Amino acid sequence: MRDYEPYFTEDGSIGLYSYAQKDVFHSKFGALTEAWEKFVLPANLDIYDFENLKVLDVCYGIGYNTKALMSFLINNIKFKKKNIFQKLFYIVAIGVNKIFRSNKQLLSYIESISSNKKYSFQIDCLDINEELVQLSPLFRTVKTPGEIYDSAVPQILTCFESYYTIRNLFVDLLTKFMPKNKKEINELLDLKFKNMHIEKEYKINSYVNYILLNNLSEYFGKEYPSKELKKMMREKKNRRFFDNSLIKYAKFNQKWGYNKSSGCNLSTFLHNIYYATLSRRYKKMNFKTAQSLFNINFYVDDARKTILTLNNEYDLIFLDAFTYTKAPQLWTVEFIAELYKRISPQGLLMTYSTSALVRNTLLENKFYVGNIYHKKTNKIIGTIASKDKTKIEHPLTPYEIGLCNTKAGIPYHDPTLSFDKKDIIEFREYEFRHSDLMSSSKYMKLRSMKKDENEEI
Repeated sequence: MRDYEPYFTEDGSIGLYSYAQKDVFHSKFGALTEAWEKFVLPANLDIYDFENLKVLDVCYGIGYNTKALMSFLINNIKFKKKNIFQKLFYIVAIGVNKIFRSNKQLLSYIESISSNKKYSFQIDCLDINEELVQLSPLFRTVKTPGEIYDSAVPQILTCFESYYTIRNLFVDLLTKFMPKNKKEINELLDLKFKNMHIEKEYKINSYVNYILLNNLSEYFGKEYPSKELKKMMREKKNRRFFDNSLIKYAKFNQKWGYNKSSGCNLSTFLHNIYYATLSRRYKKMNFKTAQSLFNINFYVDDARKTILTLNNEYDLIFLDAFTYTKAPQLWTVEFIAELYKRISPQGLLMTYSTSALVRNTLLENKFYVGNIYHKKTNKIIGTIASKDKTKIEHPLTPYEIGLCNTKAGIPYHDPTLSFDKKDIIEFREYEFRHSDLMSSSKYMKLRSMKKDENEEI
């Protein structure tokens, strides 16, 4: 965190400003909202069967894209109801298995009768910054003034104009008591919190951060969380950005281990099984079931090195690197080519970038490319790509394709996937200066003079 400044975005989630890159990790309008609208919802998973899913999260950062996806999957899985005989067998079998220690075959059989589908979600998370990966599940999300009001006042009253008048007054008053960013961060990013609000469906499921913590504990071992991280989170300037209950859980995890329970305490174990399987109080998926859905792997290294070691075929790829001017290494023709090799025939690649350079790089790698639209404003907010043309709901327009063929669309190159950032930029600048392609400004000027946008220049 020495190189980053955390701040509250306008939907109450945490964003990071990088001093080294002089850039933000997330949209100031909402880090969590951005993850849902630019990466998870465009995948249209509610339309397709997602029984088995392999996902590659390039530049995991503090994990919002992965968290949003996990929340969507947990919230949308429907398990069949077990009859009384299945329930009784489930309880007895689990109890017996606990007494005689783990038996993988028995556990597998128990799982096979517990639902009508065997869900399996693999998420491979790539990032070069170990500290941010370790901190990712520990960040908090502030409950915004708008949410507090909406949860307290019945929605049926929205038909009255006074509902919104009182709501605005309430939000203005409560905003004064919300956690504050540093003044210079607010001024730099032009942050305004008057209308802080996040859509209810964009919330992170309560299980997600605990599942990530458990996986990180396995990945980093007893050293997680490190003494340095604990000290940093205790600092007064940082405390407000972290969830205290998650920190306590991480410490407990480090000392005892989440999966270590006493074999002697059988009565408590069976009591928990009862409430997890029979009690009507547990209408939703229990934690252990949710955790069993996910196989999450972390790769803390240069993504260019990591990608060469991965042999999976991914259904979804989230490309969420810094802008191409800040991190050109992850926007080159050669790196995107490696992603193309590892995406399934019907797989989708999503990115927030709408630049001609990024889109032309995708086109040069034989992707079909389209726009991601904001569902409410109908504005273009990202780019989607696939090997399958039918997966692209909103293909690029002739104008957008033409822009890709100007100088603005000249891509970056990194033939050995090891070039320095400076060399990659200088090579493109040289190509840009010696190119015979039309400039983007001239192209746009000529297009504006054309009456028919589909007419070729």
